[in-house]
Amino acid sequence: MFTEENDTILHAAPPKVGAALTRFDAYERWNPFVRISGPFEPGARVDYSFRMRSNKPRFWTVDARIVTLEPQKRMTFRFGFGGLLTFEESYCVVPIPVGSQLIHSFRCTGLLSALKLRRMRRNFSKMLEITDRLFQRHLTPARPPSPKKRIRKGFRPNA
Repeated sequence: MFTEENDTILHAAPPKVGAALTRFDAYERWNPFVRISGPFEPGARVDYSFRMRSNKPRFWTVDARIVTLEPQKRMTFRFGFGGLLTFEESYCVVPIPVGSQLIHSFRCTGLLSALKLRRMRRNFSKMLEITDRLFQRHLTPARPPSPKKRIRKGFRPNA
């Protein structure tokens, strides 16, 4: 068994973070590795599509379950391949004075998880960092463009 975890400080309130995490149709805007479709309710079966590298066009789709669901606090998906290898992806949102702390993790269990899977662990760690950075950017409102000063050309005599 192994767990890879990433903590990110988000300058957004937990309700905003929770709402963004539960909008499965918007994952493609900020998550290059995962697509989810299905009902948002505890115990629901969802289609969980993933890829290990963002430059690969093909997603692998598996049946997953939402095993933990506390709106605006915690959400966990579980999917796997029998008792050989099971994965859990979890999002935990903790309120802090400047907004929210997002604890995003992957947990791997099963017979094959006992192998020395350094590369897999490194891939999961990198995926978490990239995904959380893009999620942080997704939550940050875009700054409006600064007004450009209009440059006037030509001769203007002093009045």
